[in-house]
Amino acid sequence: MKQKMKSVCKICSGRLKTKYKNVYDNRHGNPGKFSIYECSNCGFMQTRPQLSSQKLTQIYTNYYPKRDADIKGIVDAVKHTPSKKEIYLQGNETDCFFQTKKGQKVLDIGCGTCQSLLVIKKMGGEAWGLDPDKNSQNVAEKLKLKFHLGTIHKCKFPKKYFDLITASQVLEHEPDPIAFFRDVKMFLKESGKIVMSFPNTEALYRHAWDKYWLHWHVPYHLNHFNKKSLRILTDESGYKITSLKTVTPNLWTVLQLRSYLNNVKKGKRDPMWDGSSSKTPNQKPKLLKSVLNILISHIDNLLIINRFIDSLGLGESFVIELKPQPY
Repeated sequence: MKQKMKSVCKICSGRLKTKYKNVYDNRHGNPGKFSIYECSNCGFMQTRPQLSSQKLTQIYTNYYPKRDADIKGIVDAVKHTPSKKEIYLQGNETDCFFQTKKGQKVLDIGCGTCQSLLVIKKMGGEAWGLDPDKNSQNVAEKLKLKFHLGTIHKCKFPKKYFDLITASQVLEHEPDPIAFFRDVKMFLKESGKIVMSFPNTEALYRHAWDKYWLHWHVPYHLNHFNKKSLRILTDESGYKITSLKTVTPNLWTVLQLRSYLNNVKKGKRDPMWDGSSSKTPNQKPKLLKSVLNILISHIDNLLIINRFIDSLGLGESFVIELKPQPY
């Protein structure tokens, strides 16, 4: 007998209602169809059906573009360390590993191509990484980096070891966010802190793009947070938020426009996400395509708007710092 999906919010146990139906993977071509459900109490949204950690590992390995990672390109990309001003203007504060300080032991959860680990080392930190994608393990082995294949829940790294734990665009991928926070705490020193980023469903661009928002990103994004659900989650998990702001990476704005323009159909892969310059056939009206192309070509002159949107708390992503509370 097919098991009935739970109809309660995983954050507050409130009632779920359908927000969007028939959402699909317009990046990497996963063939499934998914829905987004919203909690009537805290506003948390979640993708359904929810995939297991084992299934997520499989689809990351099979669909995510890290399988073709260019080792030389990864190494070359970290030759220039951006200044704090550059990071701010480009909206790259969502890359939490830039908060590394010299001498710190740093764990980057969801390290992807492991470029973050090279940045941590360059900034004087001791870099450790983990990721559920086997392609990331291949990169880590070639670069001789400290790496764990899998999730924080079965991590073999030393307990109470890290001064800083970072998780850039990770929490939205976690099947059980409360368990995630609980297990992260085991690896953090008493004096340590966690810095995280993840999409904000109260963002101005989310309301503007609605069902076509870049960060539904099904089926890989399981969780979609607003400020209320975030505070419930951190309180329940035993953490204090010491800093919270919203940040809109400029690159995301460009990718949002191009993704909408490409209009990739269900089951098809958008070469844009593989770093390809190949044009994707689309069926957008000619006038709309012209307007979007003009916006993309003048994007550098428009992106100061992102910093203004961020200042209003309506940016695309939360960036938060947390400290665990005593048991």
